[in-house]
Amino acid sequence: MHLALQNAETINRLVEQGEFLLKFHDERQKDPAGMETEFARGELRGWRSTLHTLYRDYAEDIVNRVVSQTSLTIPGGGVPSGATHAF
Repeated sequence: MHLALQNAETINRLVEQGEFLLKFHDERQKDPAGMETEFARGELRGWRSTLHTLYRDYAEDIVNRVVSQTSLTIPGGGVPSGATHAF
């Protein structure tokens, strides 16, 4: 399943969600150990894990679009552990 074959509206919405979460996290970085920052990191991990569950190898295409459009980095860097789920 190639990402280009997916519903463009759905992909665009996932990118928008990622942008929102990444910007929200960036704003919370003033207090890196704070509860709101941890919450934001958890939301990003959940979003990314869901992408990997649904889109597998193409999930990082969505993540890369978010990173490109925001010029921010995803905290924690690599793919979350357990992100590739078998059916």
